[in-house]
Amino acid sequence: MLLSILSCNYGGGHLRVGEAIAAEWESRTGGRAEIVDYFAQFVHPVFDAVTKFSYVQSVRRAPGMYGMFYRATGEIRPDSLVQRAINRMGLERLDRYLDAKRPDVVCCVHCTPAGTMSDLKVLGRTTVPCVTVITDYVTHSQWIHPSVERYCVPADAVRDGLVDRGIPGDRVFVTGLPIERKFLRPLEREALTRRFELTPRRPVILVMAGAYAMLGGVGDVVRVLARFPRPLQALVVCGLDRRMAQQVRARTARAPHPFHVFEYVDNVEELMAVSDLLITKAGGVTVSEALAMDLPMLIYRPIPGQEEGNTAYLLRHGAALAPRTPAMLHELLETLLADPGRIEAMRRAAAQLARPDAAAQVVAHLAALAAGTDADSPEQRTLAISTPRT
Repeated sequence: MLLSILSCNYGGGHLRVGEAIAAEWESRTGGRAEIVDYFAQFVHPVFDAVTKFSYVQSVRRAPGMYGMFYRATGEIRPDSLVQRAINRMGLERLDRYLDAKRPDVVCCVHCTPAGTMSDLKVLGRTTVPCVTVITDYVTHSQWIHPSVERYCVPADAVRDGLVDRGIPGDRVFVTGLPIERKFLRPLEREALTRRFELTPRRPVILVMAGAYAMLGGVGDVVRVLARFPRPLQALVVCGLDRRMAQQVRARTARAPHPFHVFEYVDNVEELMAVSDLLITKAGGVTVSEALAMDLPMLIYRPIPGQEEGNTAYLLRHGAALAPRTPAMLHELLETLLADPGRIEAMRRAAAQLARPDAAAQVVAHLAALAAGTDADSPEQRTLAISTPRT
């Protein structure tokens, strides 16, 4: 069986979700999964490059404007002229791709190809079943398209939001947000402490700027940690921004606390396993990974729009706090490090929200549609059994 995953590379989160689903699909079904960069392949490479650059720069330099754009598009009706025009981007090339590749099922991990797939169905030009996987803990109209067979969403609140906007409840499934299988494997903190040359029993603060280093105020966070009066040690991940990594190393060279500075890493699960707190922006994938690792979060300067929604979700359930200024960050760090019981309460809250088997659940729905069966059948329930956590 062939699974086609329609993704994009804006910020990295959509692609990581697609990769997690692809790996799970190939492992559990024995089929093949193909990840397609929708904008680069079906719209135009120049359009892809320009919009990707504009997205990163707007988030870094004018987050308020990006937030306004996000909110303005949040109430567009699926049948509006604007939405229909968006859905037509890449429609002809996607139609030709479906005819040539003949996938058994399509999974959309970005909202635009989901709309295009829906329009192709309305036009009677494809019958390939489609699952949309929503990659944030918030409801936004750009994800809502009437002819998508199933929606897999990260939380009950998102399901309720889709139902409130007219999607039948029997087409929306709370699966969690798919993450890589490596976040399920047991890790020994003591061994990781030795490998990363950390001091046992001293709090470890993990700072993650995101793949494109879009955490606003990394300098603020580093200064707070470097001047903090209590003993701590910091792991700072700067993603693909080598210049930022060099700046952090220079700023912390004489700090009284140990700082370990990384660029892009592929062992985030190990860094999370050895940490007591995560300071980050609120990308949907990073949040889901932290929840799977039972890791409490301090969300600092989330991107306006979807990350504010993710932050609100975490705050409601007690898995995170959200300082807005360096002074508030210092105060909350002081409070938490002086009260291990509160960190433990946040850790328990994170564990209750975690859905580490999300990829397996999504693949069960994809396989059911590909085979023309019910996802609740015994065969599909067996397929969805996740790797046990220990």
